[in-house]
Amino acid sequence: MDSHTALNNRSKLVVDISNDSTEQPTMSDLPYNPVFGIICSSSYDRVTRSSERLEAYFDVLKSDYPEVEKLCEHYHKLTAQIEMDKLSAVISSPVVHHSRLNNHFNQQRQQLMTYFTERLADIENQKSKTDVINKDVNWTAVELMKDWFDKNEHRPFPKKKDIKQISMLGNITVKDIKTWFMFERIRRHSASME
Repeated sequence: MDSHTALNNRSKLVVDISNDSTEQPTMSDLPYNPVFGIICSSSYDRVTRSSERLEAYFDVLKSDYPEVEKLCEHYHKLTAQIEMDKLSAVISSPVVHHSRLNNHFNQQRQQLMTYFTERLADIENQKSKTDVINKDVNWTAVELMKDWFDKNEHRPFPKKKDIKQISMLGNITVKDIKTWFMFERIRRHSASME
């Protein structure tokens, strides 16, 4: 069937539908459309469902994590590129290769979605770890130690009586106080060197 006949069949389809005639062309009467072959495959359906789940995951995390917006934009750019490459390859290749090409590019999309799903899980897990760590911080003790450090910057080594006082007021162990002061001296020294 040449393109002129196919065009006439499509026109007949429109005319037949509008005039309610009895015989309409079937799909086999219409020319093969490679795009139709792409979107009617089972691998494309799986990719579409996975993509919808990933989009929902992006939407859930966007409000809590600002970096997810950029990750989502990057995902969309890469997905669009894969789809354009797939369309170009399918259109420019013989029909016998379409199924194989379609599966190849769908596999690329699936790998991309797996990668981004893992990145989102990493972001979410990192935040939950930070929340757990920050729950255990004794902010009263931190404020007491910062105040003492600021007042004694010229010699930031608390005496035993100072450590004991901070320990009692801040409900913190002597070991934690000594560790905090050691790291605070390092932090401030590093900051002053920059």
